[in-house]
Amino acid sequence: MTLANVRALRISLGATLAVAVAYGVAWPLSYIMPIFAVMFLSMPGPWFGWKMAIQIIRRLSSGLLMGLIISEFFLRMPLVCVPLYALLFFWIFFKDATAPPLATIFMTMGITMVPILGLQTSLGSHFIVTYLFISMSLGFVFTWLGHLFIPNRLAKIDPNAPPPQRPAPPPTPSREERARLALVSTAVATSAVLIFFAFNLAQYALAMFYICMMASTPNTNASIKVLKANSTACLIGGIAIVIVYNLLVCVPTYDFLVGITLLLSLFFSIKMTSGKPSAAAWTSGFTTFLVLLGSSTGGDSSASSTFYLRIAQVLFAGIFCIGAIIVTEHLIQRSQEKKRWRLMGKALNSGA
Repeated sequence: MTLANVRALRISLGATLAVAVAYGVAWPLSYIMPIFAVMFLSMPGPWFGWKMAIQIIRRLSSGLLMGLIISEFFLRMPLVCVPLYALLFFWIFFKDATAPPLATIFMTMGITMVPILGLQTSLGSHFIVTYLFISMSLGFVFTWLGHLFIPNRLAKIDPNAPPPQRPAPPPTPSREERARLALVSTAVATSAVLIFFAFNLAQYALAMFYICMMASTPNTNASIKVLKANSTACLIGGIAIVIVYNLLVCVPTYDFLVGITLLLSLFFSIKMTSGKPSAAAWTSGFTTFLVLLGSSTGGDSSASSTFYLRIAQVLFAGIFCIGAIIVTEHLIQRSQEKKRWRLMGKALNSGA
């Protein structure tokens, strides 16, 4: 087996096992655990160690604590809550360049998921924080087990091939560029929060969450190409869940759910490890599929009537992000051009 085959096998079996445990035990918010597991299993390279895992857990814990404070004290005060979100978003996005892998995403998840789930479920905020923490911790456990039983050393190594090297980390942008990227992502995420509160769109919370998630990696998501790839991923995940959901309506059994998840996991994992430019979109598409699977099989009696609405929310999130990023970048460029013209005018006046 090649290294790509080993990674694909590890992702597919790990995702299937995580789904089997989460949906079999079915603790509150258990469907979130496989999402965490897939995000960790899809990271390149070997198991990153419990030291790095604990750093990421600490970041998520900080985000969950912030989300708990917002949910308990500020959620019913939009005039305070929205500016508070803007400050938190900017701080998280600005720190992105120096944060551990995925830490920015998980901090964004923490401050957005707790208030959103608090509006949608009957669970108290403290219970939401507890179950989210349990789900993430178990995601690390399944990732560790995946690397333990299906390590990279199972791959056939060509003796004539050069030793594998980790890809060099991307260069850290300058402080000014980090501020610009953080400002763009903050504008996108905060505008979603503002619309959410202004129109009381509690039933469309999934769209707001996805917008915040898609804006949570400013070093890459400030690119329109990446946003288009994320929208493609939403479409891929949406098509997959339409097929699986209708099959589950015909055969609503636990064994069939695990079996169809295994087949879809193998398909997605092969695409995710292909090394092609579209691999990242397939990774996001698989995550989207798991999110929609969990929100559509959670035992809600109205799941059937709201299923396609959830897909529409995810697709809308991608379109909204593209539009918001274009408008924000245009406004920033106009502001910079006006500033340059004013400086040029002052220079000419002083020279005269």
